[in-house]
Amino acid sequence: MKLKVVFKRIISMKEILILSIPLAGMLFITYLMLQHFHNKSTAENDLRNDFEKNKTYFPLKIQAYERIILFLERIDPSNMMIRAHKSGMNATSLHRELLKIIRDEYTHNMSQQIYIQPNSWKILLNAKQETIQIINMAINELEDNSSGLDLSAKIFESIAKLTASPTENARNKIVKEFQS
Repeated sequence: MKLKVVFKRIISMKEILILSIPLAGMLFITYLMLQHFHNKSTAENDLRNDFEKNKTYFPLKIQAYERIILFLERIDPSNMMIRAHKSGMNATSLHRELLKIIRDEYTHNMSQQIYIQPNSWKILLNAKQETIQIINMAINELEDNSSGLDLSAKIFESIAKLTASPTENARNKIVKEFQS
């Protein structure tokens, strides 16, 4: 009798193994299929999100580059002289006005650094600093009672010694970086 019970247990364990191996295989295949569909769905969602991000971000990036090019144009000494110089202005007043224009333009465009390449922003900052340096060196070379025209002439003389103005160099580099 004991032998019959042991034999029945062996048979039922054999049947359990026969049933559980295909069941385990089916579970494994189901897991693989679910994982595949989940990965595919995630990839499609990522692609869709990237497309939406680019659809929104790219126009902002273009606008930022346009604004920093405009900033460089507005702080170019020749353009600032036209806007800032008034008849009878002394050199100190013109100097102050030129620095104010640069500061105001920079403050107005500071937020654009979010959308442009860090290297482009460094180029812009260098152009701004070099322009300020040219203006400061020009005022330091003049006497205290000099006119605004004297300062303008000294600034243009300093720029003429360069191959191109700092803002022109920066503009060319930034445009090249944007186009690449």
